[in-house]
Amino acid sequence: MKKLVLCLVVLLFLTGCSNGNVPRIEDNNWIMTSVQSKETNGQVVAFGDRGSSTLASAKQIELTCTAQNGNLTFTDQTNRTTYTGTYKLSETDPQSSIYQIVVEGKEGVAVVAMTSYQDGSKEPTFIFNLDEYTVNFFAK
Repeated sequence: MKKLVLCLVVLLFLTGCSNGNVPRIEDNNWIMTSVQSKETNGQVVAFGDRGSSTLASAKQIELTCTAQNGNLTFTDQTNRTTYTGTYKLSETDPQSSIYQIVVEGKEGVAVVAMTSYQDGSKEPTFIFNLDEYTVNFFAK
């Protein structure tokens, strides 16, 4: 009986720890929601269609990101500029994937996970920190 209970506990543990539902950076194209700055105490300094800011100086921009084969491409349609970078998976857990990224020579950390909303809906999100900025994206 102890062996059966132990087997069931191990099976439940393995099932609960599966990260098969955790989104990966390559799984989606990403649309920027907001850019926050440490210089403005975390206030949003730039925002996308689904974002907003209380700062009068904040700018609305259309920034997208794609990830493939370790390469990142950020396309700023508003300013007609493209930025490139790289990513490398460093850690996963049942809720998220964490990456080391380099964009235009600046190193940072990124996380991809499911965000749950009050209405019960969920969507993949991609957030990264580079220097004094935190950039938030949702899946396209």
